[in-house]
Amino acid sequence: MEIHKDLQYNQGIGKYKVLSSNAGVGSIITTKAGFFIMPKSVSFWGFVRDVNKQIENFGDSDPETISRSAGVDIINDPRFVEFLKDNQGIPKLKYLIDVPHLSLDNWNYPKEKKHPLYIRCKENTGHELKSDHFIIPAIHFPRWFYSRKEKFFKPLEEWESLWKQKTGDTKLQYFAPPRDPYNNTHRSFKDNNQLKDIYDTLVQIPILLICKNGHISDIPWYKLFCAGIDGKNEAMRNPAGFELFDYPCQDCEKGGRHELQWIENRNNSESWGTLKCKKCGKTYGLEGIMNIHPFCKGDTPWNGFGTKSDDPCKDVNGGRSVMQMALVTSNSVYYADSFSSLYIPPKYLPDAILAPQLQKVLDLLNTRWYPKALERQPDLTKEAYMGRMDIVEKAYDSEIDITQGQAEIIKNRFLAVKEIAKDTHEQYRFEEYRVFSNYAESLPETPNLEFKDIDLPPDLRPYFKKIQQVDTLAMTLTQLGFSRVSMPVPLRIDGTVVRNEGQRIYNEPVEKVYSLPANQSLGEGLFFEFNLDAVNRWLTRHFKLLKTRYNQPEGEIGKALKGEMEQYGAPKFYLLHTFSHIIMKELEFSCGYPTASLQERLYYSDRMCGVLIYTADGAEGSMGGLVWQGQPRLIKRIIKNAIDNAKECSSDPLCWENEDQLNLAACFSCCLVSETSCEKRNLGLDRRVLVDGEFGYFKDLKLQ
Repeated sequence: MEIHKDLQYNQGIGKYKVLSSNAGVGSIITTKAGFFIMPKSVSFWGFVRDVNKQIENFGDSDPETISRSAGVDIINDPRFVEFLKDNQGIPKLKYLIDVPHLSLDNWNYPKEKKHPLYIRCKENTGHELKSDHFIIPAIHFPRWFYSRKEKFFKPLEEWESLWKQKTGDTKLQYFAPPRDPYNNTHRSFKDNNQLKDIYDTLVQIPILLICKNGHISDIPWYKLFCAGIDGKNEAMRNPAGFELFDYPCQDCEKGGRHELQWIENRNNSESWGTLKCKKCGKTYGLEGIMNIHPFCKGDTPWNGFGTKSDDPCKDVNGGRSVMQMALVTSNSVYYADSFSSLYIPPKYLPDAILAPQLQKVLDLLNTRWYPKALERQPDLTKEAYMGRMDIVEKAYDSEIDITQGQAEIIKNRFLAVKEIAKDTHEQYRFEEYRVFSNYAESLPETPNLEFKDIDLPPDLRPYFKKIQQVDTLAMTLTQLGFSRVSMPVPLRIDGTVVRNEGQRIYNEPVEKVYSLPANQSLGEGLFFEFNLDAVNRWLTRHFKLLKTRYNQPEGEIGKALKGEMEQYGAPKFYLLHTFSHIIMKELEFSCGYPTASLQERLYYSDRMCGVLIYTADGAEGSMGGLVWQGQPRLIKRIIKNAIDNAKECSSDPLCWENEDQLNLAACFSCCLVSETSCEKRNLGLDRRVLVDGEFGYFKDLKLQ
C-alpha cells in the first residue's frame, strides 16, 4: 500500500459541486479523509488561467480556437455574457468555460495523460497540458491541528516542519492528509523496496472566525491563550470587539513561547476542552469560546495563505468590523452569490443581442457612415442623420442583406433606445418570461429551447394564462462572489435596486478577467404562467388581510428575501413560491424524479407571475418524464392533488396556525423541499395563501 496514493485525498469533485449554493471559492469542503479544505481563487485554476492568458496574449480568439488549444468547452450563451459584462462590472469578459470534472487539492497530481482534456487537446493541437490544469487548488482551513498522542497543538506549517525533521520526508510525499510525526503505527508498507511506517492523522479544529464582509480567519489560538491566562475573558466577549490578533503576548515564565497542548474535556459537553502550556502548566478553559468577538483583520486565504484585504475591514457605520465564531459546517460560513441564465436563442431577442450581420451594419454606422457625415456637417445629430438614412439600401450597397424590421433594430441600437430597468435582475428574468408568455410554441431551428402550449383545461383558465411543456432547455450557472454571516440584502438607492457584491472569486484586476468557470445543464421542464389579472383582483379583494398576514418579522437569514418581497409585493411572492413547492412535491410521485432532482425558477415582479419547474441532465429519473406530466389530463390531476394535499399537514394544527416567522403555514411535512431545488433557501412559504377558506387564491377551484 502506498500512502501517498491510496490514503491521501486528491479526490474527484463533481462540476456541479464546485460551483453551487454552498460550495465554491472560499467555501469549506470536507474531504473523503474527513479534513476541511478551502478552494482557492479561480485565478489559480489551471484551465481558467490558460484561457485568460491566451485571450490576453493573442487577442480576440474565436471560441473554437480557444476550445481546441485549452482543451475546454465554451458555453454558448451570449446573452448571459453581455449581462455579466454590463451589470456585474466585468467589462472584458469574453467566455464562460464549462467546468470539467476535476480533482481537489494539489497533493499527488492526477495522471494527466489519461485525462480526457489532455487527450483531446493533444489530438487537436499537439499541445500537452500540465497536471495543474486538472485540479482545483485548495488549502487546509482551519490551519490548526493537534496530536492525538502527544496533544501538541500547532498550525499546519509547524507540523510540516516537524514532519520533515522527524521523518526525513523533506518533500512531504507521505504527509497528506496531515499526519502526526509522534504517532507511527505497527503497520507498514513497501515503497521502492523500503519498509515505511504508517502514521496516524492529526486532528483538525472545526471552528473559525467570520465577518459580514466575507473575510475568514483562523482563531489566533496562541493570542487567545495569552489573553485568557491574563484574565481578559470579559473583554474578549464584548460584542463591540477586542484587539485579539494584535494582543501583546508575554513569554512563558519557563523561557520562550508557550508550548500549547489541546486537552479534550470529555466530562463537560459545553466545553471544547482546555489549552495547556506544557512548559509552565498554565491552562485556559475554552468554555464560552463561541462568544468571543475579535476585530477583523481582513483575511482572504482563498487568494493565497496569509493574504489580506487591501482596504480596512469596516462595518456599515464606518467602524471596525467585528468577527464571530462559527463551526466549519455552519450555513453562515458561506453564501454563494450565484447567477443563472436560461438560454434564449437570439431569434427571440432581436433588441438584446444582435446577429452577426446586424452587428456588422451597426459597426459600419458607428465607425464609417456617421463619422463621414459629420465631416461634411459637424453639427449633425444622430437623430437627424437617421431621419434621412435608408439603412436597408446602405447595407445592400455594402453587400449585407437585411430586412426593414432589422433596420429598425439597428436604428434603435444606434440611437441607444432601449428599455431602462431599475432592477436589472428582474429585467433579465423578464426576457425569459416574455418568450414563454408571447409564444405558443418554439420557433423553428432554435436549439436548446423547445416548448409548446398545452390545451389548458377550462377549470384552470381563471387561474392560469397558460401552461407549457418545455421539451428542451439549457441552464447556465456561474458564481461571481460570496458572503458570510448572512445572505446579501438587496438595497434601493435612488429607486434603483442594488445588490451587495461580497467577496469576488477571482483576485486579479477586473480588467484582466476574460473568462469565468460555469456549468451548463440540458434538461426539460414545465412552465406555469398565472393569470396576472386574476392575481391582481385577488390582491385587491383581500388587500388588508394579506398585508397584515405578510408583514412578519424576519431573522438575519430572511432579510434578503424580505427586501425582495417588498419590491413587488409579499402576497404574490408567497402565492407563486408555495405553488411551486407543492407542485414539485406532487411531481415526485408521478414523473420519476425525486424533488432533489427538480429545481424552480421564479418569475416574480409587477409584470410577471410564473414559475418554471425543470430538471437537468445527470439528475435521477428518465429524461422525458417531467414533460410527459404536462399533458392536459395529467397536469389537471397533479394540480388537483397538490391543492388537496396543501389543505392538510401531519403537523397541523401547529403548522396551519404558525404566524411568527418568515415561513408561515409551511414545514417539511407539507411544503419544504431540498435546498438544492429551492431558489430561496426554503423561505417565503405559506400554504394558506393557496387554500385558506377566506383568502386562498385557489379556495374556489373545483377540479374533477
